Formats: sequence, structure tokens, C-alpha cells
Amino acid sequence: MNILDKLLILMFQQNAESIFFIEDLPPFIKYKDGKIQNLVDEKLDKEQIEELIKIFLTDKDRIELKKVGYWLGNYTTSNNLTFKGICFYQKNKLSIVFYPAIIESYSINELDLPEIFIETLNKNKGLIIISGPRKSGKTTIFNASIEYILNNRNITLATVEDFIEKEFNNSRGIVYQFIVGKDYSNIKEVLNIIRRVKPDVVAIQEIVNYDYLSLALDLSLSGLLVICTLNADGIISAFEKMAGMAGDQKDNVFRYLSMVLEILISGNLFNTTENTLKYVYDFYFNDVEFTKNIAKGDITEVYLKMIERREKGFRVQEHTLKALIKKGLIKEEEALLKASRPNELKKILAAPF
Repeated sequence: MNILDKLLILMFQQNAESIFFIEDLPPFIKYKDGKIQNLVDEKLDKEQIEELIKIFLTDKDRIELKKVGYWLGNYTTSNNLTFKGICFYQKNKLSIVFYPAIIESYSINELDLPEIFIETLNKNKGLIIISGPRKSGKTTIFNASIEYILNNRNITLATVEDFIEKEFNNSRGIVYQFIVGKDYSNIKEVLNIIRRVKPDVVAIQEIVNYDYLSLALDLSLSGLLVICTLNADGIISAFEKMAGMAGDQKDNVFRYLSMVLEILISGNLFNTTENTLKYVYDFYFNDVEFTKNIAKGDITEVYLKMIERREKGFRVQEHTLKALIKKGLIKEEEALLKASRPNELKKILAAPF
């Protein structure tokens, strides 16, 4: 067993969150409560870092690392534990971070999502955006959506990913998984192959910049169903992040979103008093009342309308959190700590209704 496997297994056994290998620092692990512990006193030098890299990167991967400056991927130890990893440069020195890739599989029906979400997965076109901060459950919903489509529809589905986090199998539907940076060097090449294999559904692992956002809009405007994730906390932040990516194309992006956006769900996981996790989310779905506001980029008005029309199925986190606090299922301090909009939550909690 190599030294990397031994250290990763140790980190996993100690239920730590992540392990770090940084040049000129001792290797250390970080626990879920934020505590950091050095594994040894010795600092790692450049040669030791490069020897570690040889364990999990191929010659081709190492060339790519030097070319683009980072590597993302999975590594499986000799006892079949899988870890997500990132290798990158900082201050012209190499750093490596690994954390457990615990991918829990849920069916879409186990996730307590609105019925209209599942109905939309059966549509032939449109855009579904699953948003949230890190460790908020968005990947779980994304994977469950893909599994649902593959198991229930006679379609072809293509994924666009930076690295393969979960391998999907053909069922009623056929799946292709394209890796940007390995199978194809850029988004333009991915778009070209998608146009040739002609999938019915495209799932984009994460919208990380304007190229990915443009891809999602282009494909949904062309009549495909597109599902993607976005790292943003709350529906307002999700729209604002897309606006920031778009730059001087902001007006066009919002106009296109008003035409294709079917669902935007953005939530987080909250610890309950019953020692369970509860997914609390904002939920927008396509409605003619909102399209003019989205086209204008008037996101505050969209949020206010969602509050007014929550009895129609729209949902904002604040009302769900207030109900859970009243039932004693979530502590107020936990809610305020993790809420997308803590100031708005304070107002809702103070209101008599």
C-alpha cells in the first residue's frame, strides 16, 4: 500500500473533512468542526509533493497540470475508497487537497421535491438550474434527476463534466459522459460533438463561467432539456451570479432566461433537533407572471412575487424556516447562520403572521 493510500485511509477513519499536502508545510487534516491537525512535524518539499502526484496522475495528466495550472478528479485507494481531489499551484508551489467522495444515491421521489420538478424532468425542452452553496445537496438532486430520466424515458442524455464524479449506466435511456479538458479541450468542441450525437437531454455538471452558461442557454434555446448546477446561495444570488458571468451580455442572458427557464431551485441542508438533515429551498418555476421581470433583470421583483404567490407553489426559504422553527425542528441560531438571506429571515420571524 502506497503512502497516499495510508494517509487517505487514516483521514477517512478519523471522519475528517479533508487532507492537505502543501509544499513547505507539514501534511495536515481538517475536521468537520474546523480543527486542523498536522499528521507529522516535517514540512513537505517539492520533491515529496511531486512523488505524491506520480501516484494519482498519469504522465498525460501531469503535462496537463503544468499547462493549465490545476487538476480535478477522483482517486480510489487499494481498499476501494474514492476521494475527490484537486491539485493546483499557489505562490508558484504545488498544493494537493483530497476529501471523501461519498456519493449517496437517492431516487428523485425520496428527495421531497415539488411534483412540478418531476413533471419538468419529463419535458422535451427547457432549462432546470439546481443551485446552492457547497455541500447543500445540489449534486444529489442533479444525480437523482439524471437517474430518473435514464430509468423512465427512451432518450439519449449527454453529461458535460470537468471530471467524472458518478458513472451513469444505460437503462431505458442511453448516456454519454463528456469530460471537458480530457475528451474535448473546450466548451466549443463539446458543443460541436453534442450537435453531432444529437442527445435529447444535456446535463451540465456545473455552470462555472460564461462559457458554460452560454452552452446551457444555447442548448435549451435549440429545443433540448438542459439540467445544470450553479454554486450560489439562494435564488437572488443565483441570478446575480449569472449576471456577473455574463458581463456586457447580461441583458441578452436575462432575455434568454425568460424564454427557457423552467425551474430554479436553490437550497441548503439544515441540522434539525432530531439529528437529521432538512433540505430547505427557494423554488421558482416558469410562470407568465414572472417572465417580463426576468427579461428586465428585475430579480428583486421576482423574489417578492414568489413570496406573494407561495400558495401557488412558489417557495422561499424564509417561510419554511419559520415553520420549522415554530415546530421546534430547527433552532433559530442554526437557521440564521445558514439562511441565504438572514436579514430577510429576521423580518419574517419578527412578523406576527
